[in-house]
Amino acid sequence: QVSELLNSFLAKLIIWGILSALLYHLVAGIKHLLMDMGIGEELESGRAAAKITIVISVILIVLAGVWVWA
Repeated sequence: QVSELLNSFLAKLIIWGILSALLYHLVAGIKHLLMDMGIGEELESGRAAAKITIVISVILIVLAGVWVWA
């Protein structure tokens, strides 16, 4: 019964949503750790780091979706 429940669309969507939030939080946390070390504190490098964070997060979220629905 548990296997059937976890294979349902809603369960996979919830799992993917939780993984997405965790992956974004992980990538943003790494960015903040780098900023705490003095890397990327200027305005231009901060904007670039934010864009890189989004791109890496989207890539990881798509990969997580492939993994969950495979």
